[in-house]
Formats: sequence, C-alpha cells, structure tokens
Amino acid sequence: MSDGKAGSARVKTRTHYSLMNSSVAASLYIGRTIIGFILRSFFIHTLGSEYLGLNGLFTNVLSFLSLAELGIGTSIIYELYRPLAEHDDSAVHALLNLYRKAYDLIGLVVGIAGLCLIPVLHYFVNSNSVIPHLYSYYVLFLANSVFSYFFTYKRSLLNADQHNYITIINDFLFYLGTSGLQIMALVFFKSYYGYLLIQIGMTILSNFSISHIVSLRYRKIFSVVAGEVSNSTKAQLKRNVIGNISSQIGSIVVFGSDNLLISSFVGLTAVGIYSNYTMITNAVKGVMQQATGSLVSSIGNLIVDVSSSHAYKIFRKYLFINSSASFFASIGVYTFINPFINYWLGPKYLLSKTTVLLMSIYLLITMYQGSVRTFISAYGLFWQQRYKPVIEAIMNLVVSLILLIHFRLGIDAVLVGTISSFLFINTWFEPYLVFKFGFRRNAKEYIFETLWSIFSYLLTIGIMAGYQLVFVPKGFVQLAVYVVLGGFLITIMFFILFYRNPEFSRFFKEFFKRLKI
Repeated sequence: MSDGKAGSARVKTRTHYSLMNSSVAASLYIGRTIIGFILRSFFIHTLGSEYLGLNGLFTNVLSFLSLAELGIGTSIIYELYRPLAEHDDSAVHALLNLYRKAYDLIGLVVGIAGLCLIPVLHYFVNSNSVIPHLYSYYVLFLANSVFSYFFTYKRSLLNADQHNYITIINDFLFYLGTSGLQIMALVFFKSYYGYLLIQIGMTILSNFSISHIVSLRYRKIFSVVAGEVSNSTKAQLKRNVIGNISSQIGSIVVFGSDNLLISSFVGLTAVGIYSNYTMITNAVKGVMQQATGSLVSSIGNLIVDVSSSHAYKIFRKYLFINSSASFFASIGVYTFINPFINYWLGPKYLLSKTTVLLMSIYLLITMYQGSVRTFISAYGLFWQQRYKPVIEAIMNLVVSLILLIHFRLGIDAVLVGTISSFLFINTWFEPYLVFKFGFRRNAKEYIFETLWSIFSYLLTIGIMAGYQLVFVPKGFVQLAVYVVLGGFLITIMFFILFYRNPEFSRFFKEFFKRLKI
C-alpha cells in the first residue's frame, strides 16, 4: 500500500511540475515575445535594417562557436535524472562539479575561437553592406556569448529536478530589465555600443542570480562531499556527448547557417527583413517549445520508472498536442504573417507569398518533429543518432548552395535546403530511433497519422490561399476582422479533419473534466 501511495505521489508531483513548468514557460514566453516586438520596433526605427541584419548575422556566427558545448549540458541533465530520483546527493554534486569544469573550459574555447574568426569576418558580409566599427561590435557580441557560459552550470540541476520554471522567471525578469535599458540606449543615444554593453552586463547578472538561487535552494547537495563519477556513468556520458557532437553540428548548420548564407549572397538588409519574419515564426514555435520542452525533464524522470508501453501512451497524447499546435501555427503563419508585417512595418519589409509558404512548411515539419525529439532526449538516444545530423547538415548546405549560386533563389534557396534535409532524413530516422530503442514497437500508427497530418495541412493551405484572394485587409479594423474570420475557418478545418483521432476525444474529455464541465 505504501509503495502505491509513493508511486501516486511521484506521478502527482510530475504532473504538478509539468503543468507548472509548461504554464510558466508558455505565459512568460508570450511576455518575452511582446517585449521583443517593442524592442525590435525601436531598433528598426533607430538603427535601420542593416544593423538588424548585422545582429542576426553575429547571432548565427556565434551559434557555430556553440559547437564547443558538445551537447554536454543535455547529456549531464540526462545523467542527473536517476541520482535525483534516488536522492543520491553525493553523485549529483559530483556531476555538477564535472559540469562546472567543462563549462569553464568551453567559455575559454569559445572566446579564443571567436577571436580567431575576426580576420575572416568580412567574408560573411556582402560587399554592398558598409558597417563602421564592425569588428568592435563583433567582439562585444562574442564577450556576451563567452560570459553566458560562466555560472550557468547550476541551471541543469533545476532543469533535471523539474524546477526550470525558476530559471524561466529569473531570465524573464532580467530580459525585461535588459530590454528597458536597451530601448533607453536606442532612444536617447542611438547607440549600438550601448545596446551591446547593456546586454553583456545583464547576462552576467542573470547567471549570477540563478547560481545564487540554486546554491540556497539545494544547500544540502552542495554541503555533501562530492563523490566520484563512476566509470559506467563516464562511459555513458562519453557516448552521449559523442552522439551529441554530431547533433550539435547538424543543428548549428541547419538552423545557424541561414543568416550567414543570406548575408553572403544577398546582403545584410535581406537578413534584417528575413529576421522580422523569423522573429514571428520563432515566437510561435517558441511558445510551443517552452510549453512542451518543459515536459522533457518530467518525461525523462518518468521513464526511469515506467514500461515502454506506458511511455508510448504518454507519447500518443504528446503527439496529438504537438501535431495540433504545428497545424495551427504553420497555417496561421501562412495566412496572417504578411498582413501583420505590412501593418507593423510597411510594404517595403514584405517577402513574397512563395517565401511565406516555404516558411510555413518549415515551421510545420520542425514543430511536428518535436514529439519524437522530446523522447529522444528523454531516453538519452544521443549515441544512436550520431551520424544523422552530419548527413542532414551536408544535404542542407549542398542544396542551399546549389539553389543560391546556380538558380539565384535568395532566401527561398536557404528555406528549400532546410526543408529538404528535414523531409528526406529527419521525418523517418528520428521516429525510427524512438520506436526501436524506446517504445520497442512498430511505427505503423505513427506513419499513418503523419501522412494524415500532411494531407490536412495541404488541404487547409489551399482553402486559406483562396481566403487570402477574397479578403485583403487594409487598416487595423479590417486586419482584426481578417484574423478573427481566418482563425475561425482554420479551427473549423481542424475539427473536421481531426475529430476522429482517438486522442481528440480523450484530450477534450480531460480538458472539460479539469474545468469541471
């Protein structure tokens, strides 16, 4: 009886923290997004599209340097699940010491590697773009990246222990303060230097703050003498890090090369215009990732105890939520993003309908894959996918460069390259890993649902394309009506297409039950 009560308490705790993490993450991410739009508006009107493009370019350049992280953070968090569940404070302290040493070294490596890039930095900037003090700005950007690695290792403890809502709240408060000070620097001084210096100072303070909070909250763990990391744990950690190296390479090339390629072949202004769109698509995707990504630690903690069949049931629920979100997000972006950009910044900041369609497809497949990627992380299947990201990265670059150089497709070339690598590699290989090594069952059900989701997307996109031809909004009132009617039409299509899904009825029964309807 006592074991049953303990098990029930653990499930209740997981459910409680999952809801806490998800709700805090999603709500504060929306807050961050609104603040980001306000900051972006001041940035564009003060410094212009070229500086906005430079901001995006430096972000991508430094994302390549993050390869030095080697996926150690994800691997350490996975190794923390069991000792935390077993209250082995000595083992937890030992892993955190290892993490701290690794991240101190990573910070130094990133700093040195970043400085080595200075002589070739101009190759990434199109010859038509002239930015004074380019190298000074880059060094400040680099400094912010380097400082982000110090004092940050303790975040992993909150994440693995399902308390990452604390990190989210801490980061949001510092982001709010950073944005307010940056807006003042832009309005009163029109200073990109000031903008970057404020960012560096607040990054240091944010990391110091979360480090102090963790030290107080987990006083018992840090007061225990750290044990030795066992050989078996080191071996497992080494395998996962090696697996994550390739994953890091793939993610950085696929997601981090876009602005580099656009800047090199099209120009910084194009990067700036494109970044306005990616800010919106990343915001849409980010709300979902913040809400569901917070569940990774809970799922990882859960599958330590449960059978693969029970884990599959959880996956089914998660897949329905994720596929529903990807449906609404991708079609919503296709339908609403250009009218919104037109109202927000004006027609000179618009991209073509073809580019918007490609961005919608890209958003659909990346969000849909979130289900299997969450379970890859939760199961720690990093070693098993060690070759996949490298092949994905090569395919992405080759396709993008061919379309850029020989067909001069500009931004569309970059998007087609990313979509191609996802469709031909990720959409089948990642589910294969989870079903073979995690659930240990046939993936036929998943394949059928994926094909149905693709059909549903294409059908609804066709209908919304017709809606765009019939209704062209002008002014705020018409835009509001356009969004409401379009949202209603998308929702009707969703209900028609998905009401037969078994998880559909289960989800709404659970939803109404919680509302006590």
